Amino acid sequence: MKFITFSILILMIAAVSAFAQTEKQIAAIRADVNLINKSASKYDKKTKLVEGISLEGTEATYLTSGRGLKKITAKMYGETFRATAELYYSGEELIFAYQRLQRYDTQIGMKPPPKVVKILETRVYYSGAKAIRVIEDKKQLATSHSEFSAAESAMNDLSEKLKAAIDQ
Repeated sequence: MKFITFSILILMIAAVSAFAQTEKQIAAIRADVNLINKSASKYDKKTKLVEGISLEGTEATYLTSGRGLKKITAKMYGETFRATAELYYSGEELIFAYQRLQRYDTQIGMKPPPKVVKILETRVYYSGAKAIRVIEDKKQLATSHSEFSAAESAMNDLSEKLKAAIDQ
């Protein structure tokens, strides 16, 4: 019985320690994101149209410094949606991604004009090129949840496509 109690205690301590470490990483990422946003006027800025991301077009704005890519802001348009994404980098590594997706009730160009029927906000925090936290509509997803992996993959894919287009 003592062994089981001791084992449970050790597992609880390990879980609390892992949670504290993740919270420390999240705080550091937030500080980096705030610094990038505060320093945005100092960075080199390049805006371009990017092919192959959305059917109705994507406009990306890249902020870079001598030390590399800092932020990409993308506006994406589709037949039934509009989205904006902000991707933040430390060196060339993605550290935070935010996307706001607005879904329409019909296609663009229809009469009457489409109405926004759903808004989905996604935040993904990264450490070492791996997602450590995903928040969808203010709900934190468990790392074992399939939507956690889907959000991580979607943001990684978007990041890679946008980064590939920076010098084209």
